[in-house]
Amino acid sequence: MSESNGHQSSTTNDPPPPPPFDPSEPSVPISYPIKTLKDLESRVYFDSFHYPFNRSSVPLQNAAFPDRPRMLVCHDMQGGYVDDKWVQGGTNGDAYAIWHWYLMDVFVYFSHNLVTLPPPCWTNTAHKHGVKVLGTFITEWDEGTVITNELLSTKESAHLYAELLKELAVGLGFDGWLINMEVKIDVGKIPNLKEFISHLTDIMHSSLPGSLVIWYDSVTIDGELKWQDQLNEKNKPFFDICDGIFINYTWKEDYPKISAVVAGDRKYDVYMGIDVFRRNTFGGGQWNTDVALDVIKKDDVSAAIFAPGWIYETKQPPDFQTAQNRWWSLVEKSWGVLQNYPKVLPFYSNFDQGRGSHISVEGEQVLKSPWNNISSQGFQPFLTFDDNANPDGIQVIVE
Repeated sequence: MSESNGHQSSTTNDPPPPPPFDPSEPSVPISYPIKTLKDLESRVYFDSFHYPFNRSSVPLQNAAFPDRPRMLVCHDMQGGYVDDKWVQGGTNGDAYAIWHWYLMDVFVYFSHNLVTLPPPCWTNTAHKHGVKVLGTFITEWDEGTVITNELLSTKESAHLYAELLKELAVGLGFDGWLINMEVKIDVGKIPNLKEFISHLTDIMHSSLPGSLVIWYDSVTIDGELKWQDQLNEKNKPFFDICDGIFINYTWKEDYPKISAVVAGDRKYDVYMGIDVFRRNTFGGGQWNTDVALDVIKKDDVSAAIFAPGWIYETKQPPDFQTAQNRWWSLVEKSWGVLQNYPKVLPFYSNFDQGRGSHISVEGEQVLKSPWNNISSQGFQPFLTFDDNANPDGIQVIVE
């Protein structure tokens, strides 16, 4: 760029802008969301060049939940579809990843797009570790009000869009949906909203046993956008027709216990939210996330951790690997190990974390450049994090 008389002018050497993304045209396969109700209804996603590449390849082996409180982890980072959008892997050896799958039961891929479809890399490695994966359907702001009014215009329209969401989950191989309606809704449309939720839940269950539809604590049965921070008479009608509720983050210390009483024998379907970024969340989030987890555990309901990528986004010291292991060790100390590795032989793991500076096969380096692909993750060892660990790392002695 050059500057003349206070005005910027382009040089003739500037490259032309890239063409608009056309999902029908062949290119390097990527994951991407559905942004409009029109695109959802038209089923254009299934005609995309990228659709076959976005189908997960690892099925979930055991769809049944154990009889205990559950841990849901909701991944929200930089609008979604960052390094993880490259279906066949990227070139960032320092890309974000999660490798503490043994500490969770459900993984939600979240963004602020209308329909957030989990990249298959997350579904593949989560399923390998016994974790269910949900996409997100969200309406918010003025545009969300227009979308919601169209979605809920009739009982038939509510059923139609539920069936389209089911088709996406089944076609791509993930396990259900988080439904987040962050808009005020005309009370006359609430019956159609209930139709949307109940129909989606029913057809997900019939098409994919063990699937989940979870409602976010946002709009009330009166149509008001008013977060309750607990399970009560304002949001329980939605809870009653789906598989669970993700409670907003600004709850008080006694709200988990109150919610457990309201839920009765479904108390494990109540997921108390914790915002790791500390946005008015109980306990303060960040390095105090375990404060909220301890209360939730004591009151015998489930937990929903939102945006654990805070560690990566805020560059917590001394480095991502160490900070990540330290933060998740707080979760483990509070809740313990939740998943068991397959008890079958032969058992194999190369302890791959889905990112690195090179790739070697049988000791021979076959790739000398940085790479990332969460799909390639292997089972991780259960190691106790030690803040006072040997700074030189693990010492290996061969006798």
